[in-house]
Amino acid sequence: MRINTNVPALNTQRILSQTNTAIARSIGRLSSGYRINRAADDAAGLGIANQMRADLRAMNQAARNAEQASSALQIAEGAAQTIASILDRMKELAVQAASDNTSDDGRLKIQAEFALLQEEITRIVDTTKFQGKTLLDGSWGQRIENLNFGTLTPTITLSGAVAGTYTLTATAGSGGTNDTISLSDGTTTQTIDLGGTGVLGDAHDLDFTQFGIRISISGLTDGASHSFDVAGTPVTFMVSVSGNEGQNGAAGADDIELGTLDLRLETLGLDTHSLGTKADAQAAISAIDGAISMVSDAFGQIGAAQNRLDYALTNVRTAIENVSAAESTIRDADMAAEMTTFTRNQILQQTGMAMLAQANAAPQLVLRLLQ
Repeated sequence: MRINTNVPALNTQRILSQTNTAIARSIGRLSSGYRINRAADDAAGLGIANQMRADLRAMNQAARNAEQASSALQIAEGAAQTIASILDRMKELAVQAASDNTSDDGRLKIQAEFALLQEEITRIVDTTKFQGKTLLDGSWGQRIENLNFGTLTPTITLSGAVAGTYTLTATAGSGGTNDTISLSDGTTTQTIDLGGTGVLGDAHDLDFTQFGIRISISGLTDGASHSFDVAGTPVTFMVSVSGNEGQNGAAGADDIELGTLDLRLETLGLDTHSLGTKADAQAAISAIDGAISMVSDAFGQIGAAQNRLDYALTNVRTAIENVSAAESTIRDADMAAEMTTFTRNQILQQTGMAMLAQANAAPQLVLRLLQ
């Protein structure tokens, strides 16, 4: 018998230490609800679960994208419906003005209402917005690329501009006055004369209506030429996170694309029509029919996109549910199983403490040999 080294006590102490560690691990899992509380618990599982968690957050945002896109389309549809009602009234007025039972004085009164309805269509288009984006003027989804203005910081607003490269050129007039600023798409040029007191370097709000582009800028100098690109007329909604995104604004498998919605008065072909005469009214009827057809096409685009968004939202929510379940099996603790393990380890801990006491008491038997 040896007393300097109590091998049974050391063995019992080692096992008891392992049991205490297991109990601490079970307490951590039971208190947090997670099976993995540190990388050492399951390094590979933690990596997989973290990737799933990132995917879940992205899918939740994709679901919100679909919901917000649907809300935007509902706003656009409501405005388009109002424009359709206005067109119905405009055609009614045109038919009335095209009949000989209406006098010239009556046509003047009809024209007054017709002109106000034209203004109302323009107002609706200009004010139908979602998060600052105008929905029905053709600019929704457009973006500015390759801005080449040096140190100048222009503000460029698009309103149905055609995709392409635009060049802004400043030209000084004689004697420091009559300065002009031109915008060109390579084929057509629109020039704005700043007037007798206009100075290039001042702040200017330039409305190039011919292109549907407004530029607010200051600091232009004589001969300065700056350029920018307009691109991305289709609207894209990202409603999935498979990794198959489009490039440079184009739609990919994760996106739903919506064609351009442009219901401006000039696009509808009604900006130059009036009902002042019988001939004008007859011409306006045909133009209004064309405008009604364009609005109907817009309804078709909006409705098709809304249906796709509904399906996409259902699909991404199903994916969220399934990925959440998969992530849970890796990261979350099975509380029933963990409680069973905890109870077993508690019993082992109590048994170990009792056996350690017995092992420590064994060397005392040596005293009997010394009596």
